[in-house]
Amino acid sequence: MRLTLILVLVMTLCSCGFSLRGSENARLPFSSIALNLQQQNAPFSRLLRNALNSSGVAVGSDGYTLSVSEEQNSIRPVSVTSRASAAQYELSSSVEVALNDPGGAVVFESETLTVQKTYFEDIANIAGSNSEIELLRIEMRQELVNQLMRRLQFLPASGS
Repeated sequence: MRLTLILVLVMTLCSCGFSLRGSENARLPFSSIALNLQQQNAPFSRLLRNALNSSGVAVGSDGYTLSVSEEQNSIRPVSVTSRASAAQYELSSSVEVALNDPGGAVVFESETLTVQKTYFEDIANIAGSNSEIELLRIEMRQELVNQLMRRLQFLPASGS
């Protein structure tokens, strides 16, 4: 009985088009893009190039022009302990992006993409907390790239 129920659930999920987020490459409505990156070799820039290449988009000097600002990171305490030290922090990462079509016309004006996460600081394990912050920053960069790729997916189709 359980096996039948599990099979029915799996078949239902498959038939409705369900897939895990990020498990498919974005299908973008253009084949080439020029990147105007303020930080050419930053981790965000490398992730963006990889995501575009995985989607079959040639990164070069023609086609649409995507401008991306420097990644902005911030951290702020959101709760404190009884000893008035921070116990929980909010991390924030953001980039500004703008897109022009091959003719130079604005497709979308400069807009800010932002990701926020919170974490609890373990006072007994500062090294572990720093490692957790770095892992969260890596995840946040990937989420920013995913946001941008979803934004690009919904552009009108073009011939370039």
